[in-house]
Amino acid sequence: MLAHATQRGRLSLLPMTQLSARLRSATTTIVAIGVVGVAIVLAAWINSWAIEAARQVSLSIEIRERAERFLGHVRDAETGQRGYLLTGDAAYLAPFTSGRAAAIPELDALEALVGKDRQQKERAEVARTQATRKLAELETTVTLMREGRNSAALALMRAGSGVAAMDELRGTIQQIQLAENIRLVALNNREERRRLWASAGIIVALAGLAFAAWLQLRARQRRSTMLAMTNAELEQIVSERTQQLEGERIRIEALLRDVNHRVGNNLAMVSALLNVQSRQTREPAVKAALAQAQSRIQAIAAGQRRLRLDIETDEIDARAYLEDLLTEIGKAAEGRPIEITLDLDAIRLPGRDAVSFVVIVNELVTNAIKHAFPGTMPGRIVIGMRQNGDAENAALVLSVEDDGVGTPAELETKGLGQTVIASLLRSMRATMETDAVSPGAERPGTRVTLIFPKR
Repeated sequence: MLAHATQRGRLSLLPMTQLSARLRSATTTIVAIGVVGVAIVLAAWINSWAIEAARQVSLSIEIRERAERFLGHVRDAETGQRGYLLTGDAAYLAPFTSGRAAAIPELDALEALVGKDRQQKERAEVARTQATRKLAELETTVTLMREGRNSAALALMRAGSGVAAMDELRGTIQQIQLAENIRLVALNNREERRRLWASAGIIVALAGLAFAAWLQLRARQRRSTMLAMTNAELEQIVSERTQQLEGERIRIEALLRDVNHRVGNNLAMVSALLNVQSRQTREPAVKAALAQAQSRIQAIAAGQRRLRLDIETDEIDARAYLEDLLTEIGKAAEGRPIEITLDLDAIRLPGRDAVSFVVIVNELVTNAIKHAFPGTMPGRIVIGMRQNGDAENAALVLSVEDDGVGTPAELETKGLGQTVIASLLRSMRATMETDAVSPGAERPGTRVTLIFPKR
């Protein structure tokens, strides 16, 4: 009782220990998941800022390039106009024409880029007014030159209004570019701050992961220690329980052997009573019947006393069982020179059929002793047992073979022994065949073969 109480106490402590270990493991896991979540959010934030910063930088650079191209187109138109007015060469009209045609579309694209910036949009509108006035002045002078009014065209060009308009337009474009330069500097500063915050966040995340890893390692070490202690306790409990079960198994086997021995003794007592009854009767037929019954009961008693079952498989070793049994059966020879031998494979018999095999072997061997060797004729009886077929569907073949004069034909189908054998064979679904060992010889012998299907 004390041992069982101790085992129950040990077992009750195991769930509490396991619960504590699971809680610590869950806390560590939550910390690790939280750190990973923060790292993921931080990475997403860094990525979104990087994408937005890249877009704004690209926009500022494109605005500057558009403004520079727009101003270049206007300068090309002015250069072509001045070359044409000063030389009269119409070849200078090509840059004038292309520059004038490309300037306004370039300005449209510039306004579309700065559409969300109010100050830049106002500067672009001012640049449009200035560009319109400048291009109109260029167009006027070129038209006068084409009409042959060279002096008027030159006078208009030298008046200085075109130069002032170009300077104003150049100043406006520089303001647009300066604003974008300032924006680029601001974006760069912001990117530096973002990188600083990102680096700090990464360091914090790495420190958190290191801390979580340390907690996990510590929890794992604790679990390993507790698991080792638990395993040791369980091994001790299993060892104690195994010893108890082994003792119980030994006790059960001893009880089974005692029961079998008592059953055998009881049968021997019945055999002794039959022997007493046989001595008291004077009828030869009754004496013979009682002697046969006594012989059968004595054989069964011998088999029962020697029954050593394996309680795990409910089987017995056929050779050891039959060797002990034949010692009792051989007494039926009553000192006659008849040798009884075994020729067996390594076979184990089912415990439920062990006594049935005893009765069958006893009947067959007794018949051979009585009828195959008349008088004091010497002889040999071989009891064979083997498995026939594959391991899964192997049938058991039992044979009793003698080298005597043969069994009378009337004994093959008549007699109490044959009736008993036939009844047992039907219950075990077995078949029996009888033939001569050496047909035509002076001593043909008899072979009885019984085939037991796998059960």
